[in-house]
Amino acid sequence: MSTTIRVSEETRSRFAALAKATGRPMTELLDEAADALERRIFFDRFAARYAQLRHDANAWEEIEAERAEEASALSDHSA
Repeated sequence: MSTTIRVSEETRSRFAALAKATGRPMTELLDEAADALERRIFFDRFAARYAQLRHDANAWEEIEAERAEEASALSDHSA
């Protein structure tokens, strides 16, 4: 199912040029752009939360302890 969305003429022209350059439909490019924006927002929020945790000494100590524990498990070659 498709629907119509309003975009500026400049944005429409940009997507038309991208579609022409790549040989792909504008709808596919829009889907890809939305996916990329979602990923960027996710990782921006992820990084911001880690920055907050770095300023909390207790929380950061817990993270470092957890990382150390996981690292030792990853290096277990007994299997």
